[in-house]
Amino acid sequence: MRNLIIVRWLVLLVTYFVYKVKYWGKVNFKGFTYFYAGKGGKIEFKGCGTIVNNYSVSNALGLYQRTIFYAPGGHITIGEECGISGTTFCSMVEVTIGDRVQVGANCKIMDNDQHSLDPTERNKDIRDHVGKRPVQIGDDSFIGTGCIILKGTVLGKNCVVGAGSVVHGEFPDNCVIAGNPAKIIKHI
Repeated sequence: MRNLIIVRWLVLLVTYFVYKVKYWGKVNFKGFTYFYAGKGGKIEFKGCGTIVNNYSVSNALGLYQRTIFYAPGGHITIGEECGISGTTFCSMVEVTIGDRVQVGANCKIMDNDQHSLDPTERNKDIRDHVGKRPVQIGDDSFIGTGCIILKGTVLGKNCVVGAGSVVHGEFPDNCVIAGNPAKIIKHI
């Protein structure tokens, strides 16, 4: 047991210094989480109480993958008391998740297009002209399972996103959105 604690401590220490991951408070990682922060990238947990689920049985809907925090030059910020299950975060600019946000199983949250629209650049994996815009998810929001949050999305506080929605655009506080593309269903 002592060796396991030492190994976990060393992994956290290496993660902090090498991969630019900041744990401002206590974050509970259930299972292995992938981190990558490239040059200029940063991954930051702002407060305590956040739980990152990675075991397939840690979420009743099942997980298809482990949680991935990928910041090749961008900044990912997670607020306090959040719940995350098997979600991919990808940031080339900025992804900001507010406090007490719940992200359902197998979601994707990205602030970029991943690839250029130009086929020559895409085939050579040149990412100089990839579309990028920050993503912001407000406090107390809930993202249903299997959602895709695209670049430029701004969700207000206390928003609920229906399962399987593809979200792009700006949405006010206290609304329920769903669909592909996601639209406001009602205000709460």
